Amino acid sequence: MKREQQPATMAGQLRVLAAEQQAGGSGTRWRATVSAEQRFRITQLVDEAREQLVELRGVHSGTTAEVARTLLEHLSHSAALIDQALVHTAAAAVASGVALEEVAQWSRLPAEELAAVFALGEGED
Repeated sequence: MKREQQPATMAGQLRVLAAEQQAGGSGTRWRATVSAEQRFRITQLVDEAREQLVELRGVHSGTTAEVARTLLEHLSHSAALIDQALVHTAAAAVASGVALEEVAQWSRLPAEELAAVFALGEGED
């Protein structure tokens, strides 16, 4: 079993609590408040987007239509994956106690738009 999936020891929990009290912002640690499943999903989305972008190396030969189609399809798919990762990350941050207004500022999205996305459940799979 991976260390991050093992139950926390009392000493570990006390260290996390002490660190949270000294931390700024929401006062919590990402790994302590965001589940391993959520962190895995965010990482998976970012990795998939990276793979799509890597596939674009050397795609600049062929007809204009072929190259444009390939570039646009891969870029569009990568953008959709990044959008999903952004929503999952924002949802995890808000669920962990970070203020919606801060998350909105960091993600460069209006707070009302984020709240509407969360209300629709789009941060879920």
